[in-house]
Amino acid sequence: MAVNEMALQHSETETKEIPSIFKNRNFLLLWGAALLSSFGISFFLFSQSWYVVNVLGLEASLGMLYIAVSIPRVLFMIISGTVADRFDKAKIMFLSDFIRGLLLIGLVVWFMFGGITLWTFVTFAFFFGILDAFFWAAESAIIPSIIHKDHLTRGNSMIQMTNQTSFILAPMLAGVIIAFGNYEIVFATTAVMLIVASALIFFMRVPKVKEESEEQKRFWVDFKEGLLYVKNSRVISLVVLTTIFMNLFLVGPLTMGLPLFVKTILEGTAMDFSFLEAGLAVGMLFGSIVVGVLNVKKNRGKIGILALVIAGMAFTGLSFTTELWMSILCLGIFGFALSGSNIPFIAAIQSLIEEKMLGRVMGLISLASMGLIPVSYALTSGVLAFGVSIHHIMAVGAILVTLYSMFIFFRFRELREIE
Repeated sequence: MAVNEMALQHSETETKEIPSIFKNRNFLLLWGAALLSSFGISFFLFSQSWYVVNVLGLEASLGMLYIAVSIPRVLFMIISGTVADRFDKAKIMFLSDFIRGLLLIGLVVWFMFGGITLWTFVTFAFFFGILDAFFWAAESAIIPSIIHKDHLTRGNSMIQMTNQTSFILAPMLAGVIIAFGNYEIVFATTAVMLIVASALIFFMRVPKVKEESEEQKRFWVDFKEGLLYVKNSRVISLVVLTTIFMNLFLVGPLTMGLPLFVKTILEGTAMDFSFLEAGLAVGMLFGSIVVGVLNVKKNRGKIGILALVIAGMAFTGLSFTTELWMSILCLGIFGFALSGSNIPFIAAIQSLIEEKMLGRVMGLISLASMGLIPVSYALTSGVLAFGVSIHHIMAVGAILVTLYSMFIFFRFRELREIE
């Protein structure tokens, strides 16, 4: 009888240690903040891009906005993970959202007085890039601190699903506001969203991680520890290399290529372009939902790599399509596979890393993710300048990603067997 009571108490203790993710106050606050932040940022990106193209008539200069936001994001990602480990992650996220909200209030005032130019948006994109670096590193590191490791896949899936929902709905809503209102209303709405998001983050209470030593470590010592941690882990090093390869050969052809693909290959309109973006976002959203419902806990490495292979094949198929519906279908499959790869991989890596090292390591992975994006933009622009068709560029990038994914699946057993 006593044994049964002890077993019952032990069972109750385990149940209390793993509460439902929907009863986790910190996660719900983070989820709400993620919704408002991603919705607000999607508002901002869509509206500034459309203003540059439609009002300023500077389509060829749109790449400057991408470079302006990506270069500072990359540079500050070098230290953002270390900052996230040394300081309160919630405060970093709070300040990032709050400052972005203030910047947008300043942009609204600028609109009221007039004189908006391309360089206005380039400047704001630059500061957004800096703040993005710190926000992303802190967000990646804070999730394992507030939810149990058994819920990591589901938690990451819900955050990803929220982001993808924003990519679908935000541009549509922003377009309606611009059509019936003006740009000041869009940017003011974005500012409110970011400030409310910062308020939600402010009320989070994240458990402190105990340090092994009470002595304060030097900043760069912490940063080097993160590099050594990645270097000494073959699995994490392989993930970093895979991330670098993916972003180098996919981001430029996808981001810069889609508008050109619609115009030159599909001979479509802005509405057709919006359909393609929606197809990609719906695919990613559906992928996030499926991964979240399944709450994958085993074979995450194998699933992640195979999903990369499918993503590469779908993007290859896209480059050869000539009909709108076929392009939407290929992008939908690509988005679904991308979520099926990213979420299990992120959850698996988070479960492998010591909590005190999470900020540094996730920051370095984010750096690898973003580091070569400006190079990808420049490379895509350079090849286009030589007269190479965009669908050929997309095809080559997609085939390289597919072959690389197949290579690491068969060559690196440890990556394939990540749980």
